[in-house]
Amino acid sequence: MTPRLWLIVGAVVLVLVGAGAIYLEGRSSGGNVARVDQLKTTNETQRSITDADAHGPRTSDDVDRRLRDGSF
Repeated sequence: MTPRLWLIVGAVVLVLVGAGAIYLEGRSSGGNVARVDQLKTTNETQRSITDADAHGPRTSDDVDRRLRDGSF
C-alpha cells in the first residue's frame, strides 16, 4: 500500500474513534441527568419527611392536646 493510502486509512480510523468517543460520552451524560433528577426527587421527599417529623407531636399527650386545641 502506498503511504497516501495509509494516511487516508489512518484518518478514517481516527474519525471513527472520535465519533465513538463522542457517542459514548453523550450516552453517559444522559444517564447522569436521569440520576440527578432522581436524586433531587429523593432529597425533596426526605426533606419533607424530616420537616413533618420535626413539627409533629412528641408524645401521646401532645397529640391529645393538639386534637383538643384544633391545631393538628
